[in-house]
Amino acid sequence: MNTKRMVTNTIIAALYVAMTGIFSFMSFGAVQFRVSEMLNHLIGYHRSYKYGVLAGVFISNLIFSTLGAWDLVFGFGQTFISFLILEKLFKPNDSETKRMILTTMVFTATMIFVAVELYIVLDLPFWFSFLTTAIGELVVLLVSAPLMQYLNKLIGFTERMN
Repeated sequence: MNTKRMVTNTIIAALYVAMTGIFSFMSFGAVQFRVSEMLNHLIGYHRSYKYGVLAGVFISNLIFSTLGAWDLVFGFGQTFISFLILEKLFKPNDSETKRMILTTMVFTATMIFVAVELYIVLDLPFWFSFLTTAIGELVVLLVSAPLMQYLNKLIGFTERMN
């Protein structure tokens, strides 16, 4: 990875950690709206953004989560698996909007891993946890999609990684 990509991903990780910390009161648990998840949309602009987001998830869960190692495994794992799926689903000619829709769908569906964690660790009802975490993920990614498109016009996410 070149220096420019490393620095960019370091900034993305720091943004993810900062946003998770600021909104930590609503970023964990059975009902969660993790605002920093909006950065998941970056993979639609360049696959290298996954490193910054993954680092941000790991550090955020390490620092702020009350579930300890469980959140490092399940939360990080959910993001990692989602990125692997998306890399297979994305086609070179996909539009920005299609990639955002796919990102939203995949990350919402893979909240099943977080629901499993909440069931195992906190003995919360599985389907309730899946429903509430999936809704939180869906809302954050849908609401943030137009913002990310706007920021892309200003910043040029794809160009930043080339």
